[in-house]
Amino acid sequence: MSVARSEITVDDERVRVTTYTFEKAGDTTGPHVHEFDYVLVPVTGGTLTAVSTVDGSSRTLTQVAGAPYTGVAGLAHTVTADHDGIVFVEIELKPQV
Repeated sequence: MSVARSEITVDDERVRVTTYTFEKAGDTTGPHVHEFDYVLVPVTGGTLTAVSTVDGSSRTLTQVAGAPYTGVAGLAHTVTADHDGIVFVEIELKPQV
């Protein structure tokens, strides 16, 4: 199992934009907690498995290329690709002061 590649392309006072690339099935983000609310934009379609690091429950995330969805701060999980070649862009929304 390898770690998915991540590249931060924007990180300012309003947003952080990160592209995640899962080259092979089994690539994973590793355990993490989302610091901010976010919008996720799939570049490719595909399925991933998300496992909660709080209670161990799992769910399948089915992504459709170009169809964004949202998530909330505090979500704690590990995400693993179910097949090769999954790419998505995560846009984290920082609180405005």
